[in-house]
Amino acid sequence: MVALYLAESYRGLGLGGWLLEELITRAPALGIHSLTGYIFGHNEPSLRLFKRHGFTQWAHLPRVAVLDDVERDLIILGRRVIA
Repeated sequence: MVALYLAESYRGLGLGGWLLEELITRAPALGIHSLTGYIFGHNEPSLRLFKRHGFTQWAHLPRVAVLDDVERDLIILGRRVIA
């Protein structure tokens, strides 16, 4: 599973994309065949980031979490890195 968390002051600088590309590139040498990301459905910037890097939606879990008194969906994105 891939989890990227950047301080707000570092967002929008391309660091998330760089980190994600490094993970994708290095995963096969570590014997990792697939990467997954678990992203809340309202987190559009993260969903776009992962999709730009070849991740596709593997699952949609509706209203599985409550954040700030709001029910949230969880989207599972995945990408094979070894064919």
